[in-house]
Amino acid sequence: MKIICVANQKGGIGKSTLITVLAGALAADYSYRVLVVDADSQQTLAGVRLTNDQPSVDLEREAGTLAEPAFPYALESVGMGQVYDRLDEVSDDYDVVFIDVPGRSDDTAMIDVLSGANVVLVPVGASDAERLATISFMQLLQEISRLSREQGLDFQFFGVHSHRTNLKEEKDMDEFTDALGLPRLQASLRQLGCYKRLSTRYSYLNPAYRRAVGADASVEAEVRALCDELIARAGLTTELVS
Repeated sequence: MKIICVANQKGGIGKSTLITVLAGALAADYSYRVLVVDADSQQTLAGVRLTNDQPSVDLEREAGTLAEPAFPYALESVGMGQVYDRLDEVSDDYDVVFIDVPGRSDDTAMIDVLSGANVVLVPVGASDAERLATISFMQLLQEISRLSREQGLDFQFFGVHSHRTNLKEEKDMDEFTDALGLPRLQASLRQLGCYKRLSTRYSYLNPAYRRAVGADASVEAEVRALCDELIARAGLTTELVS
């Protein structure tokens, strides 16, 4: 089981979007057994499932048209201090776990969750506030990485653009983080309206869903590129991929 934490101490930077895009595709299209743990006190992902997805599931179930399972991956709300107790209980049930955490990174529970992950994905942005918060956070991850290497633990972290706009500031951010030796994924998500209509039920690799949210064919290519790079970088087994 690979544990992937999606975190940044700056709020509103695309954590929930990144998780829903990756979890939906890896579960529905790559055949991984996926669990999403919503440990953020805002409960964004749990709210999306309850508000956006559950009503249609209930209607289909009542009409007898629901194809089980209703959702491609499991989603659980777990307190920060109980995350790894819960994962110990289900370690044989899943191939990939995504953890959504709060924005703050200055408490012991957050450090513990980050340190226990195999991979931390850090959504990055181009504004001054986003840059400062991201750089500070990734420097913290550098220290966790150093300690993990000393203990022989599997730990990696990567910056990833979750709403790229191709502004000059984004190129500057890439060059700056590269100069600091902070790793990042080459694949990214653009700032598109389709990603604002979050669902925990459908994958953006599903043509019918892409049409429903107004996504063009290029969305499939960027989502698949992001999944493929994460699989390679995180060392996920490819034996399960359909």
